[in-house]
Amino acid sequence: MDHGATPSILVVDDNPANLRLYRATLQDMGAEIHTVDSGEAALERFAQRSWAMVLLDVHLAGISGFDVARRLRELPGGADVPIVFVSAIYTHEADTFAGYRIGAVDYILSPIVPEILRAKVAVFVRLHRMRRETEAQSIAMERAYRELRSAHAEMEAFSYSVSHDLRTPLGQIAGFAQLLQQGHGHSLDAKGQGFLGHIQGAAQRMNRLIDDMLVLARMSRTEMQSEPVDLAAMAGEIVGELAQAQPQRQVAWRHDDDLTVQGDPGLLRVALSNLLGNAWKYSAGAAAPQIELRRAGTVGDAAFCVRDNGAGFDAAAAGERLFRPFQRFHPGSQFPGNGVGLAIAQRVVTKHGGRIWAESAPGRGATFYFTLPPLPAAPASA
Repeated sequence: MDHGATPSILVVDDNPANLRLYRATLQDMGAEIHTVDSGEAALERFAQRSWAMVLLDVHLAGISGFDVARRLRELPGGADVPIVFVSAIYTHEADTFAGYRIGAVDYILSPIVPEILRAKVAVFVRLHRMRRETEAQSIAMERAYRELRSAHAEMEAFSYSVSHDLRTPLGQIAGFAQLLQQGHGHSLDAKGQGFLGHIQGAAQRMNRLIDDMLVLARMSRTEMQSEPVDLAAMAGEIVGELAQAQPQRQVAWRHDDDLTVQGDPGLLRVALSNLLGNAWKYSAGAAAPQIELRRAGTVGDAAFCVRDNGAGFDAAAAGERLFRPFQRFHPGSQFPGNGVGLAIAQRVVTKHGGRIWAESAPGRGATFYFTLPPLPAAPASA
């Protein structure tokens, strides 16, 4: 079937004078006018292209206009094409209703009034163009979606390739470094021991970087599992794990109660782990380290914040780079890390339909705000 950009109108009438009149009336409507003089010809022509509308005489010789309309509706693409009946004589209301029942959208008497016919045709031509534009946009969106899925698949393959191809030689480097230290470390001088320590430290950092890259790559493909999540309880577990890993540190931990949201518990734990992990790390130099998880908005708002009194950073200078992967705002020698945690947290929050932003200044700690879906409202009791 032809799907040209120019709308097409099929005119069906067995009177040659009427066909000439229709052509003259509609010739400058921005549509191709196709005329046939019988119902049989209309059925044959209809299958050749898509149509903006059909102008159909009720009283045709041979197959009646009503029968033509019924058969048009059964053809591919015929169910949605507007049909306008034309009658040269007064038609009983029963016939009019019969026309509407088989899908007519309008009914006009002949002789036609050119201005009225042009106004009706203009509407159907415009609707046809709008439908075509919508179909083209839908096709473009589907194509873009397929390309996006293909890109995701390629990224997934690349991620696994990176994981395998980098981890293998990296494991060999770390393994031989350990063997060197165990078997020959005693024969190395202080400088050699230092070099060996640098090799082992670099291997560990590279391994953590690969882990972070894989987490970041998987984030967009992770299916959401939505359920009530107690952020306060979850954060308490995370802070407990951080304290267990560094028992020598004394950090004051404070939080609001009743911080329950609707979300994916696995993803939210990843986001909180990164935010609280950063707060724990960057507050290491504070005289009395403090970390907080608070409700940031008024009652009923699903806005929260993670706050620390640590090193802080210049939030204005960081700008949009703050949540980009591999961005660092402190020397690696002072605060080790790969600069991926905030990017992961942002993707989790965004995946939940929320947003995340920060307030901070050097030496004055940092506060990261984020929004999440609230719990669904409980149904009103009868």
